[in-house]
Amino acid sequence: MHMNQKVLLVPMQPTPNGRMHIGHGGGTYLRADVIARALRAQGHEVAVITGSDVYEDWVVAAAHREGRSPEETCRDHHAGIARDLAHLSVELDAWIDPSGEEHRDAYRQLHEDVLSRLRATGAARLESERIPFAEDTGRALVGPWIAGECPNCGRPCGGSTCTYCGEYFVPEQLVRARSRIGDSPVQWRTEHNWFATADDPHAIAERHRAAGLRPVFLAPLLRALDGHGGRVRLTGQGEWGIHSRALPADKVISNGYFLYSVYCGEVHRASTGAAVNPFTPGSGVTTVGLFGSDNSTPGLLVPDVIAQGSKGTLAPFDATVVNGMLQFEGHKCSTSKRHGIWLSELLEGTSVSADELRYALLHAPLDHGPADISLGALTHHVNALREWRTTVLHPALADLREGSHPVRRAEQALKTAAEQYALLTPYSPDLTAAVRVLDDWITGPHTPDPQWLVGVALLARPLLPELADDVWTQLGFAAEPTLHQAEHQEPLPRRSPPPTTLPPTPLNPATLRSYVHLQDPE
Repeated sequence: MHMNQKVLLVPMQPTPNGRMHIGHGGGTYLRADVIARALRAQGHEVAVITGSDVYEDWVVAAAHREGRSPEETCRDHHAGIARDLAHLSVELDAWIDPSGEEHRDAYRQLHEDVLSRLRATGAARLESERIPFAEDTGRALVGPWIAGECPNCGRPCGGSTCTYCGEYFVPEQLVRARSRIGDSPVQWRTEHNWFATADDPHAIAERHRAAGLRPVFLAPLLRALDGHGGRVRLTGQGEWGIHSRALPADKVISNGYFLYSVYCGEVHRASTGAAVNPFTPGSGVTTVGLFGSDNSTPGLLVPDVIAQGSKGTLAPFDATVVNGMLQFEGHKCSTSKRHGIWLSELLEGTSVSADELRYALLHAPLDHGPADISLGALTHHVNALREWRTTVLHPALADLREGSHPVRRAEQALKTAAEQYALLTPYSPDLTAAVRVLDDWITGPHTPDPQWLVGVALLARPLLPELADDVWTQLGFAAEPTLHQAEHQEPLPRRSPPPTTLPPTPLNPATLRSYVHLQDPE
């Protein structure tokens, strides 16, 4: 499919109800960074913009657990998540707090305007639904306050989405619904909320098929289209969220991923001086959504339904990148259940570097569905990279410093890099296949000359940026590794480049054991 030279990637906004774990790091955000670096290396103008999901009810649940206000919880974790992403070398062009002074009014107004537009076109309809309430407190049991079993796969779940099969459901479809905040009986009431339904469900499915969405990620979308024709929620019950003068006090506008992305588009438009939002049809900017498979409805269905209902004022994502859920030691990584390894603890408290953690996580094939990583596997990949740097890379760079070794046109390196970058487009990317290309280059038969080192830098650039920049600098190049620079620019004359730093000694799994959090009971 055609891609514009200007690209906006919007990884789904993380909820500021805690710091980031390796499931977050190894999924959506690593994919956004890797794809952005690969596109930039090919000459595209790329921006990565996202922020925290401050109006999510899980924030209220975290605030209740931590004994402080939702506002304090948001501010603290919003800043902490930004540090986590930076520690993993995930680069963002903007990090948005929708509740902060800079964005609050404009963010709310965008949601008001889109709801008004959908009502005006007739796409939004006021419909009745059954909502569970706690009989003792009268609280609406939605989001983090309700638990039960998935109506599709029967696994334990809550809220409106199953993290195992990706099924999306409304509260009354939850099997054996129960309160998560006490033993109060569940009382069902009829409420009225705004919904929109796809004008052309078949077109939505075909668009994602044509874009190369893999069948494992297409399946939940097809179930939603077959089950309820692509019906999506526009408003819901809530005390915490985006209130509107057009809604009763106990209702909020749905703080969905797509409208969050449209707001990110506004930030992009303002920062670049563009005439229109990237989500305006014909904007000339390729928009890319990135999210986990448990968000199939917000990421795959809602954008098309809202775009259809807007009657030409909004366009859905041009491409979508979906990843499976990362499991750690057999269970899905989870903030609320405290299961996994937290990025801040691992990258700030141990010798594991951002490149090393990225290298380990890239070997989990999340582009093809759920995958599991163990402490042993993580340690193995970290140590394999350390050993290669010590026994292969460091001697090659030391030999480079011994004398004059001109960097001639590295034909095979350029060809292999182009093949690897083709695996890292926003249309059906495969990060695990891309890291295998790097593995084959660095561990296969080779002559450790400058041409081979050019390949190391080009192939590592999207995946292991610190390593790539180090090798590129040692070769005497300026700026960062790109195909154009490797093909056309002579290296700068540097007779004595700085020595590369040897990695730490092999990592012992016992060193990491104290940083492991095992799943708490619900």
